[in-house]
Amino acid sequence: MTLSLALANAVTGLRANTAQTELISNNVSNALTEGYSRKDIVLSPSAPGGQGSGVRIDATVRAIAPGVTEARRLSAADAGDGKARAEALARLAAVTGEPGEQFALATAADAFDAALAATADTPESAPLLNAAVGSATNYVSAVTRVAAEAMALRTEADSSIAKQVNVVNDTLGKVLSLNMEIKARQVSGGDSTALEDERARLIERITSMIPIKVVPREFGEVAIFAKNGAQLLDGNVFELEFTPTPLVTPDRTLANGGLSGISINGFAMRIGEGGNAGFLDGGSLSAAFELRDSILPRVGATLDGMAADLIGRTQGLAADPTLAPGAAGLFTDGGLAFDPANLTGLALRLEVNPAVDPDRGGEPFRLRDGIGAAAPGEVGEDSLLRGLQDAMRELRIPPAGTELTTQRDAAGFAAEFSASILSRSATSDSELAFRQGRTDGLAEAELTRIGVDTDQELARLLVVEQAFRANARVVQVVDELLERLTNL
Repeated sequence: MTLSLALANAVTGLRANTAQTELISNNVSNALTEGYSRKDIVLSPSAPGGQGSGVRIDATVRAIAPGVTEARRLSAADAGDGKARAEALARLAAVTGEPGEQFALATAADAFDAALAATADTPESAPLLNAAVGSATNYVSAVTRVAAEAMALRTEADSSIAKQVNVVNDTLGKVLSLNMEIKARQVSGGDSTALEDERARLIERITSMIPIKVVPREFGEVAIFAKNGAQLLDGNVFELEFTPTPLVTPDRTLANGGLSGISINGFAMRIGEGGNAGFLDGGSLSAAFELRDSILPRVGATLDGMAADLIGRTQGLAADPTLAPGAAGLFTDGGLAFDPANLTGLALRLEVNPAVDPDRGGEPFRLRDGIGAAAPGEVGEDSLLRGLQDAMRELRIPPAGTELTTQRDAAGFAAEFSASILSRSATSDSELAFRQGRTDGLAEAELTRIGVDTDQELARLLVVEQAFRANARVVQVVDELLERLTNL
């Protein structure tokens, strides 16, 4: 080996050592940077014409763990689905309340039953009559409060869909731009790893919304597909299309055209129909559709059925001689008699009859003497109150179209509804904890494979330092030999 070749070899070694040192320092400085993947330099022997001439830097590569990353992304979507459901059900549970809490639905139902019983035992008591009307008003308020929350949650779900669609489209557009930059870098022989990190961080924006699979293409580009097959990005962006609705009222549904579905480049996509069978199912986006179009409408329908049952127990009450058959009783549809053809949204319109409500010009004595009574009657008369009490305690089959399952009295339906909401909320919280725990475990496993271990990097730095010293020593020895030759 000639001195010039030895010098050339040492110089390539120094160049490789310098590049490795820069890379290790970059790894260490980004050890806590979210989304950063560890970088490594690929080296190979340089031997043009079969003659060894040092070392060659082939490429800078990112640490990847495709299997773990895909599993973690799919789990993140599952957790996103669970989080959307859990948050909505938690809000419903909060407004429904635990039995025994002051403003809980079941508490209000029981309080009205107790107030009615006390008034029937002492019909001459004006304070008890007032208290009974107040309890009826509180009962109605509890029902309408839950119904209003369900409607608000549907509106928020629709708004959430619109926001998520915008984020997905924006992200896909940016990933497409990065794809083109990465391809240009790789074609020109440049380092594209920083751009690949940025692309990976962008993709993370949508992993909780849609369960995705990222497929490598030539020159570092990637294609993105939903787990169930919807094409999102592959050379071009396949945009999601959705039209938001400012206020989602109970009568608005996807089936009647009152609400927007989702489409990709003009083709309607199934989503949020249950069973994870839709092309975009499995993340927070499909959960928002299922909440808006299925879960919350069923809650609303159950409340409407309960409201219809309440009205039906007092409308045209036989014990009230002042009421014509079918006339509005204690509970009304916005102050009027209830028409079964107008069931949708009834829980929002449920009211105590203005005739007994002192806040609206009514008189509580009509609870004892009849809704249509013009003047107070016999103060000791309890037959109407007993009839009203019997009507409220009568066991009835669950209203059609509701999630109620067992024959109960009015308070029993309120208790069953409350128990169902509270149970579903607790179950969804438990399921979310499991899904999030699984996602966190996969994220930790992924980090172990692609993240920066500072101890390992510092150990590598010591090895590089030793190699640098050796190469520098070779340069120094060659310099000394050349100096001796020059002085001969």
